[in-house]
Amino acid sequence: MGGHARILVIGPAALRSAVAEALPRAQTSGAEAALSGLWTAGQSEFDGVILSLTLGRAALRALPRLREVAPQARILVTCPPALEPLAREALRSGADDYLLEPPTTAELEAGLKFPATPRFAASENSLPPVQEIVGLSEVLRHLEEGPRATLDRLAALLREAFHTEGSALRFDELEAVSGTLETPVLQEPIHRQQEVIGHVALGRRQTGSYSAAEAARLADYAHLIESVMAQARERGRWQELAWRDDLSGLRNRRFFDAALDKLLDEAAARRFRVTVLLFDIDDFKTYNDRYGHDTGDALLREVAALLTRCSREHDIVARYGGDEFALVLWDAEQPRVPGSQHPREPAAVAERFCAVMRGHDFRCLGPHAPGPVTISGGLACFPWDGKTRAEVVRAADAALLEAKRTGKNRIVLAEKSADEARLGPPEHDEAAPPPTSPAT
Repeated sequence: MGGHARILVIGPAALRSAVAEALPRAQTSGAEAALSGLWTAGQSEFDGVILSLTLGRAALRALPRLREVAPQARILVTCPPALEPLAREALRSGADDYLLEPPTTAELEAGLKFPATPRFAASENSLPPVQEIVGLSEVLRHLEEGPRATLDRLAALLREAFHTEGSALRFDELEAVSGTLETPVLQEPIHRQQEVIGHVALGRRQTGSYSAAEAARLADYAHLIESVMAQARERGRWQELAWRDDLSGLRNRRFFDAALDKLLDEAAARRFRVTVLLFDIDDFKTYNDRYGHDTGDALLREVAALLTRCSREHDIVARYGGDEFALVLWDAEQPRVPGSQHPREPAAVAERFCAVMRGHDFRCLGPHAPGPVTISGGLACFPWDGKTRAEVVRAADAALLEAKRTGKNRIVLAEKSADEARLGPPEHDEAAPPPTSPAT
């Protein structure tokens, strides 16, 4: 088994952490259930598989199939002393050996046929192992922020771990630099299978020079970076799915809530305005009853597409629930149109969207559509109508109900905006106050 063994640990996260700490040279992947571990084992080649019998009979049932999908791998089972009889049964089901939990480094190396050559040891000029592990843990803790942020953190970790003046990472189309890097002194390619997909480079050491052991350690980091970035992209893909509405393709309410919370915090710190528009389709139930739910779904998708086309890339566009949609507008850097002011200009945007809706030919309704599709909406502004997401959304929802009550097919501004307008703008605010009448 080579110096960069790939190990799959199927079982509790604590076992995976123990194996990763005991075998720092190895690339350790994990799955917490027998079924997901079986699937992972079939997706890539592993030199060793460690299966915890704390998963119960499911682990024993997975063993024969695991042997089929990973014929090249050494398969070890681990268990607490009380389950040792089950471990002996596992040997008859295809395991190569078993270890009592928690396994030691020597036991793992012997069971996996892993050579005990500690290439990943720290030199006197590098971070102590514990600090290095803490730094890597911090990188892993923020994987949900995506590949770009992860690469930035890895570059910073490398600069600290090797006490270098600067480090640079290139991974596929992404690049990250930490510190000052003029001419690379130490460089290592990053591979995905047999393909070179990037590199890791270090500048001059702050004191002294690099040793051969550190060059080898950088090669270990190159393998580690590929694994971590793959996890970041996978985490990002699942996060994207979790934040996406399946029907409309827009962001969902979960994303809307989280993004608006973050945006309002920034708006409070930097003193800019945020406008929330909530709207729904007038008489949507009538379309469902008359044309069927499939047509109703198609109508929602067309409205979502129109809303996306009428919005800017950084605006938050979401399906809020049912036939209700949400749009968040802000201009942190500069107004959308020179001289424009909140909420006059966002109200004009909302009205333009109403006009687009009225003029759009919704083909999903066929040639016998009863008339134009219209919407009713409520528009509320931070900081006039609320200081928190809940307050601003409540104000927009109340304005939406008022739009319905007063005849539909209109956008109504939140009442507090009108009151604040009469009282004047917020303190230290140079922008004009919002209008006192609804946009219709």
